[in-house]
Amino acid sequence: MKKSIRDIVKKNLVEFLPWDTNHFGYRIGRATIHSLDTETYQQLSAACELQEIDCLYFLADADDTESILQLERQGFIFVDIRITLDRALPDLPALQQRDDIVMRSANVDDVETLQAIARDSFRSTRFFADPYLSDEKASSLYEIWLSKSVRTDYAERVLVAEQDGECLGFVTCHLDKQSHLGKIGLVALARSARGRGISQGMIWHALRWFRDQGMQSVDVVTQGRNIAAQRLYQRCGFLTRTMQLSFHKWFRKLP
Repeated sequence: MKKSIRDIVKKNLVEFLPWDTNHFGYRIGRATIHSLDTETYQQLSAACELQEIDCLYFLADADDTESILQLERQGFIFVDIRITLDRALPDLPALQQRDDIVMRSANVDDVETLQAIARDSFRSTRFFADPYLSDEKASSLYEIWLSKSVRTDYAERVLVAEQDGECLGFVTCHLDKQSHLGKIGLVALARSARGRGISQGMIWHALRWFRDQGMQSVDVVTQGRNIAAQRLYQRCGFLTRTMQLSFHKWFRKLP
């Protein structure tokens, strides 16, 4: 039996995630497949058993009804609708600059203020939807992500919106130079600054920066429950490219 399980693991059905594991305190993996039937689930479960996985992330295409029903039968928890949007860059309209808002690159002195914004901005994500992951750990994930983006080369640029010397929001920008693709990572705005068009201005500035770096298109991922973010990207010319459903499977018995 052990030999057959090890043969299953060789299929690389599960990718162990050391960062998520260390952060949340559970052994976490991600399925490398996006469709599921009974036989494949048995193989997936065996791979998780051998790797001692506590929680498995699974991403299914939204139109794959068979896989979604199988995930529900096998006790996976639905946690998110993952929407990927994109837009081409050559046709950017003229930028309308607000005189009271300064757009600039973030520096290490901004990190504490930006982390406070990040802590309060991503509660529609799947980590908050999973009842077995603490909200505190979920919040700190985005604080760490922001800090890493500013302090290291994890992001090629972090754009900050500033007014009267106060940081109001940020966008993290990533480059896939081989594919000429820009990627927007995190977008967040302080509660006090919402509803004033600042987020849209940050996105337009980010798009121009991506174009200046030679990118041909940009994509961004948001949540199905985050209607405000979807409308923001649509106003900036993005169109939905894919829709997927995120599930978590807990193998460890938790209270």
